[in-house]
Amino acid sequence: MLFFCLAGCSPTEHPFAEQNGKKYILVYSSPVLSEPVAEIASVYEKSGDCAVDILTGGSAHQVRAIEISKKGDLFFTSVGEYADGLKKKGMASEPYTLGRNRLVYYVTYGNPMGIDGNLSWLENDSIRLVIGSYLTSGAGEQTHRTLQKAGILERVSESIDFLAPDSKSLLKSVADNEADLAVGWESLKYSTVSKGTRTIPIKSPYFGYVPVKAALLNFSVEKSCAEDFLKMAVSPQGLQIFSKYGIENKTK
Repeated sequence: MLFFCLAGCSPTEHPFAEQNGKKYILVYSSPVLSEPVAEIASVYEKSGDCAVDILTGGSAHQVRAIEISKKGDLFFTSVGEYADGLKKKGMASEPYTLGRNRLVYYVTYGNPMGIDGNLSWLENDSIRLVIGSYLTSGAGEQTHRTLQKAGILERVSESIDFLAPDSKSLLKSVADNEADLAVGWESLKYSTVSKGTRTIPIKSPYFGYVPVKAALLNFSVEKSCAEDFLKMAVSPQGLQIFSKYGIENKTK
């Protein structure tokens, strides 16, 4: 099993080739899903016919790479609408729902600034605020869209210290004391990068749960292997692994 970061990769070329006659499937995964996808891959590779290459990056960036390159086998995204969009464009099969996730506040463990779940904190110029880039990050795009619906996007934009490229970078900014507050996926509290942070639910009807999905890409080369991997991911065993990493096995 191989891991690669999408940043810096050419979206017009498949970054892997068959090695020593071994077949590979290329799996796109958002950072928030990379750990459960990797665990499922390690189980699959013990009996499957293909090795698994996991390409990790922000979902928004990955969608553009898929659309340009038309290469790869599977797509796992923290924002289900991205998988739905690929299906509508004829690039993916009907997506499977793996569970749900939601955006929350991340603060330093102990919450020294006394931050609660009110949206007003996002407009507070006295704190260092980080959100995801809507150009590369699923969390960033979802945050951008939600703030727009809430009617506070312009005001919040004036308070942002910097934009993070993906979900784990958001969490790391708080863990490394580069930010006082970040908006990211709740499930990352189970990630290895969450040390030194805590989550706070956001008190707003605009910040609800969103479906987490996976889909088979229609230009899959090793379709049989990709289908077997996807079946394992959506099986009770696979869904239990996702649940262990904070992806609630619920659809509403």
